[in-house]
Amino acid sequence: MVVCFLGDSTVQGIGDVLGLSWVGRLAQASFALDPALATTLTLCNLGVRGDSSLRVAARWQEEASRRQRPGEDMAFVFSFGAADRPQKVALPEAVAASRDMLGQAKALGRTLFVTPPPSSNPEWAEQNRVLGQALLAVCAELGVPGFDLFTPLAGSKAYMAALAAGDTIHPDAAGYAEIAGLLRAWPPLADLLGL
Repeated sequence: MVVCFLGDSTVQGIGDVLGLSWVGRLAQASFALDPALATTLTLCNLGVRGDSSLRVAARWQEEASRRQRPGEDMAFVFSFGAADRPQKVALPEAVAASRDMLGQAKALGRTLFVTPPPSSNPEWAEQNRVLGQALLAVCAELGVPGFDLFTPLAGSKAYMAALAAGDTIHPDAAGYAEIAGLLRAWPPLADLLGL
């Protein structure tokens, strides 16, 4: 199986001096439990710094299709929205694009969605929260499992400290480790990755 992680800089792992992001940490955990998965499960980090929800929607199909080999199943883990504020993407545009994207992905393979994390900038954090809740509602409509990453991280002193060590939107390595820990315990993703 090929699992494509699609999104923005918080998927890519900007600010993580270990270069792992939460995607690499989940891969490490999966392969440590079952080393055979390292040859049968292909995990592709397709996060791009500065990509808004609209830009992810414009590129995801081509990038994912290039990674599929004949006879292999595909799965998709989306996490975007943190770059919508600087890209000035309106909420209705983001919701419409996300509905199309998640619906199309679901028709191709297992599809999951993770909301954007908080920022220590209050205005940015509020936009991420509102967008995340709107996209979780879209997930419920489509039958796509969605994970609210914002709420537990917003209440975490350790994550807020990780943001302070970063640039207010990207945490340091400890922050990415905290994200990975939360996602490792989420049954749909744990099942997908053999965790």
